[in-house]
Amino acid sequence: MTVPRVALIITGGTIDSVGADRLDLAWYIENNKRLDDGELLGSVPELAGIAEVEEVPFRRLPSHALVDRDWLDLAELLHGIFERGGADGAVITHGTNTLEETAYFLNLVLKTDGPVVLVGSMRPASALGADGYLNLLNAVRVAVDPDSRGHGVLAVMNDRIYGARDLTKTATYRVEAFQGRDLGPLGFADADGRVRYHHRTVKPHTTGTEFDVTGLESLPRVDVVVSHAGADGAMIDASVAAGAKGIVCAATGAGRPTPAQDDAFERARQAGVTLCIGSRVGSGRVARSPKLRDRGVVTADNLQPWKARVLLALALSVTEDPEAVQRMFDTY
Repeated sequence: MTVPRVALIITGGTIDSVGADRLDLAWYIENNKRLDDGELLGSVPELAGIAEVEEVPFRRLPSHALVDRDWLDLAELLHGIFERGGADGAVITHGTNTLEETAYFLNLVLKTDGPVVLVGSMRPASALGADGYLNLLNAVRVAVDPDSRGHGVLAVMNDRIYGARDLTKTATYRVEAFQGRDLGPLGFADADGRVRYHHRTVKPHTTGTEFDVTGLESLPRVDVVVSHAGADGAMIDASVAAGAKGIVCAATGAGRPTPAQDDAFERARQAGVTLCIGSRVGSGRVARSPKLRDRGVVTADNLQPWKARVLLALALSVTEDPEAVQRMFDTY
């Protein structure tokens, strides 16, 4: 019987962090210590009964330190693994702070239907009740399950399987930190070892998108500006001055920046910056009104603003036409 092969790419994060002691559940990053190479994999010997897991080198960073260049390199690494037949699936350990952004980026750019699963933890490897080891085991189970093909990039946390577009982090310390607020998980990695899917996304992903980052050295700069009571246009003007090609507004309610911000957005638009209106609420669509359409402003559908930044950067690598960009937001 052929044993499935899984490439394990460790990028860092809480899952391989080591705290000062077993009750260091909050300040472990300041301890500045990680598991040695191979130690995380070696701590879960049960994986040998599921797959042949090979650790693939990559830079190890906390997820809030990752930049677009890291995403491009990660996509290149994954393409190389699958193109040379080096694995049947891939698991990426990742810090939880920006896990959803990396997952969504890969979901949009990878040109493979090989299962790719991101996994993290909310407690460090040294903690009493560390959750990362079981999360990793479940992620490998998901990566080798035949039903995982065709779902796009996935994330496994706390026994739940999420689609990359759906999930978001909703708590700072709780092990149930991740949710798919509008749609929930796609399925579960259950206690009996079975992987069960209950629905799938209809949004195009991976091989079904128009984005090709092969050979790209960088992505267009896109900034996120948050709206709040009394917000003026200073941050928007600064973003334009810094060279932003696009700006996402995490607006109030169903997509309302303040009047002062709206004035600054018009100045930005006149300067050739593409504008996208999202919401800071955390759930629900932002619809494109006739006035926004006439102004050439796009809306983020139900994407979180930081995910809208990912899509807008990729869209601007293809076109600056607002109608084409809006089609992408409506599609992906």
